[in-house]
Amino acid sequence: MSETRNIVVLGLSFGGLSAAHYLCKHVLPQLKNSKNAKYELHLVDPSTHFWWHIAAPRELVSVREMPHDKCFVPSMDGFKQYSGLKDLIHFHQGSAAGLDTNARTVAIKGPDGTQALPYHALVIATGVRSPSPLTTLQGEHKISMKALDDMNVKLASAKHIVIAGGGPIGVETAGEIASHLNGKAKITLIAGSDRLLHQLNASRAKKAQTMLEKADVTVIYGTKATGSQEVSDGKTEVTLDNGETLTADVYIPAIGVSPNTDFLPENLKSKNGYVATNQSTLRVDAAGPRVYSIGDVSGVNHGGVLLLQAAMPALGANMAHDLFAEDKVGSFAERKYVRKDTETQLVPIGPKTGVGAFNGWGMPGFAIAMIKGKDYFLSTMPDFTEGRKYVKA
Repeated sequence: MSETRNIVVLGLSFGGLSAAHYLCKHVLPQLKNSKNAKYELHLVDPSTHFWWHIAAPRELVSVREMPHDKCFVPSMDGFKQYSGLKDLIHFHQGSAAGLDTNARTVAIKGPDGTQALPYHALVIATGVRSPSPLTTLQGEHKISMKALDDMNVKLASAKHIVIAGGGPIGVETAGEIASHLNGKAKITLIAGSDRLLHQLNASRAKKAQTMLEKADVTVIYGTKATGSQEVSDGKTEVTLDNGETLTADVYIPAIGVSPNTDFLPENLKSKNGYVATNQSTLRVDAAGPRVYSIGDVSGVNHGGVLLLQAAMPALGANMAHDLFAEDKVGSFAERKYVRKDTETQLVPIGPKTGVGAFNGWGMPGFAIAMIKGKDYFLSTMPDFTEGRKYVKA
């Protein structure tokens, strides 16, 4: 009887879902013809639901405009389309807790304990985490749902709101709150450097500041929030690195992200803690054959959905090449990913305007609103949850 070979995908956010659907559309159907082994796909994530957290800045002000049932969907629903593979696809609710590259097993910690899952091929797509469940999942999806519901209630009566972070999440959140509350509260945005939005040029960053100030948002530069604690009357005291404090009714930390790589051996991490991914092949060479990484955790670019889509053709082709060649079930040409750090970022500031550029070309505010500000790309969710973006190899 032929052996069973597991293809394991760690993480089911944008990167993991993209890799999994590519495998189901272009790799597993051909591997079913193997005379050497039975191939099975194992999908691992702490949450049973995928969250379109791109829309978090609007969700945290109004879950009526961005309902939970539209933004959170069962991760496995999109795999029902693969009727010929249904007995070969398995979901494990849990987190990666360790990786043994010699034994080729990954430890999965779930509700019923920890299990060692053998892998023939492995995709590391564990993503990054923010300081708050308001902006990234922190385990089961219901944690973020509750955080969003609670924030909706708090904002309704808030008089002073402090947001820490001068990146896109901080700027978008400040813009959404300002638009929603329309002058009913004081809004302070703390930026750690001397400007906002470092992926955009200085003039566009200045334009973002002007838009925020026009919406009555006060921007403080050169200061970082170093901590926070609840004080009397449900308020929060935010400590700044200059020794000062701010007292707010609502505090939203939108500062930085950390890669979910705690489970990896040190030799598989780069200096900044991301996966030590081959920048052109998306393989993790130090982990041995048929190990890959995709998405923000891979560290092959600045991160984000647009750059993920640019990297996916190389990942998909190289997974197919390696698996087909090893099993001798066919051939598939390798591809190389070429990183292009062009100025590309779209940042809505409220629903009607924003700043941004695509491949270095500036975009007017109305275009930002029409393209992203309308629904934060929510209408494109099936591209990832159902793999529609990867119909063609």
